[in-house]
Amino acid sequence: MNYFNFVKYSEINPTELCNLQCSFCPRAHGYPNQNLHMSFETAREIKNQLDNLHFKGKVIFAGRGEPTLTKNFDEILDIFLENEPNYRVQVTTNGKKIDDLKKFFNDARVRFSYDIYTPDESEANRIIEKYNEYSNIRLIRKPDYGLNFDQFTKGKSVRRGLTGSKEGMTNRAGFLGKNTFDEFEDNACAKLVYNMYIDWNGNYNLCCDDWNPLILGNIFEENIEEFINYNENLNGYRKKHFCENSRKGLPACQTCNRRSPVTGDAREDYMNLIRMNEM
Repeated sequence: MNYFNFVKYSEINPTELCNLQCSFCPRAHGYPNQNLHMSFETAREIKNQLDNLHFKGKVIFAGRGEPTLTKNFDEILDIFLENEPNYRVQVTTNGKKIDDLKKFFNDARVRFSYDIYTPDESEANRIIEKYNEYSNIRLIRKPDYGLNFDQFTKGKSVRRGLTGSKEGMTNRAGFLGKNTFDEFEDNACAKLVYNMYIDWNGNYNLCCDDWNPLILGNIFEENIEEFINYNENLNGYRKKHFCENSRKGLPACQTCNRRSPVTGDAREDYMNLIRMNEM
């Protein structure tokens, strides 16, 4: 057993461009808009490594930019969909450019998570009416009323009618402000267990919440299996979270308000793996 066996989500940030400045996002609070995009070479390297590892989780295009603004994004999606991969593909989008990807509508290999940020009820209803017919587009109401992250509730799924909790948005590892929630009894974070995060240029970052991104390595210098299992910085974060139940002294984590514990057998198995690797 190794750490990669726990990874369920490979999150990819394919661009540093966005066409919105939502009130609860770092882009409305000084985070720069940069014309940086994932290359075909980087996309194919990630794809090949995931295939070699027989990854069966989910590849999620999201991150700090708006994926649909990525240069040649349709072709990048085509790369990841080659040869009927074992993993699923998801695109999280604000929907402004989703029609550029119309060839993927009703394509069972791709799932779109469309966050509807407009506070205009009639505009939101127009969007819902237009896209609700597509089986692979999940529409989520997240109206931006100009609230801070700690005032924003989770979105509401149009089809399932789900409502959210108080912790709908994080403080982006401190970028947007201090932790306004209670002290955690359990400081260990599931992001370290189930997620990996790859930037547009192949850099490994800690997670989607870190908007002052820590660079822990690069996919061309350290393959995914090596990074997940043996990267010293990543292992240091694991030990602090799970063995010491602490985030103190850890860049990003020490100022992050995400509460995402690992529970049950999965936690015990993960702790045993950490102990075994320390022997």
